[in-house]
Amino acid sequence: MEPQKRHWSRRLALQALYQWHISGHEIDELLAQYVEDENWDKADKDYFVDLITGSINQNKELTAVFSQHLNLASEQIDPIENSILLYATYEILHKPETPTKVVLSEAINLCKKFGSIEGYKFINGVLDKVAQQRV
Repeated sequence: MEPQKRHWSRRLALQALYQWHISGHEIDELLAQYVEDENWDKADKDYFVDLITGSINQNKELTAVFSQHLNLASEQIDPIENSILLYATYEILHKPETPTKVVLSEAINLCKKFGSIEGYKFINGVLDKVAQQRV
């Protein structure tokens, strides 16, 4: 799969998970909205669906994994950064065919684009520990 398609899958997953955090929409509602997104054809659709369904269905377990490496309560994390941690933790734990450095790099770059000014440092630190814990 070409890297650009995976990038768009992650970017759309971030947006969908953010929306889920804010609105509480069901997975089917989120997926239906993103089929209409102007960037849908740029994404690896199956990968996007897997990231969304896996991240939401395993939300509690994934949050427990990355929360071990936080110095604040997970409820205090910016919703964008929480969404990045959620999908990236899912990807690290359940997509071993994707190199960890790719997952971290994408998460950091998406955080630089959409997150808080220094948020990418936080994302890098937490996900690096999640990845080390997996090994």
